[in-house]
Amino acid sequence: MKKSNKQRRAEIKDRRLARAVALEARLSATDARLLLAEGRLPGLEIVDKSKLERHQLAHCQELSDFYLDRPFICSDCGSNEMWTAKQQKWWYEVAQGCVYSRAVRCRACRQTRRLQREAASLHEGANLLREEVARLRALAAAAPNAAARATVDAALQSKWRSLRVVAIEVMGRWGGAEQVERLKAFVAGHPGGSNHRWWEREAADAARKALTRIESEKKK
Repeated sequence: MKKSNKQRRAEIKDRRLARAVALEARLSATDARLLLAEGRLPGLEIVDKSKLERHQLAHCQELSDFYLDRPFICSDCGSNEMWTAKQQKWWYEVAQGCVYSRAVRCRACRQTRRLQREAASLHEGANLLREEVARLRALAAAAPNAAARATVDAALQSKWRSLRVVAIEVMGRWGGAEQVERLKAFVAGHPGGSNHRWWEREAADAARKALTRIESEKKK
């Protein structure tokens, strides 16, 4: 009897889960590089830390040398899912996702959530935050004046994380001595480890990226 797409997807998930368990067992007894010497190992990908350092400078010393298939439970529907090593490599190294982020929703729930956001954006006032972000980004196109600095300062105190991060990015685009010192202060405020609030860590990571961009521009 022909299997349905749902049945095939379930079988694939089961195989990936079994593979992840078996791989963890092998890695507990054998170095991963020895296993890779035998050829490509499904469920395991090598971390390219040079890409992570270039894109987000996010405490790469805390990361493993490998991505492994990672099982998780969808936070919305409760289904057992697998975040594959290949998906992780794409997310961190190509999409430049934050190295502290993890998969929490299955594909179906992500699509549902996306549709809900799109529907909500049609309501009056739903685009206000997006418009604020756009106005803030526009400040980076010109040299800072008193009004622009005041706008950035206000954004840094906003309850919206997106505004705070964009404000830091704008400072990086300006790139003056005053902005560099403020960016360095954000970095100094979060030297690493887990003793800080997540938004402090996020601000520090954004500041690191901005400082890296400034240094890169100087070398051109």
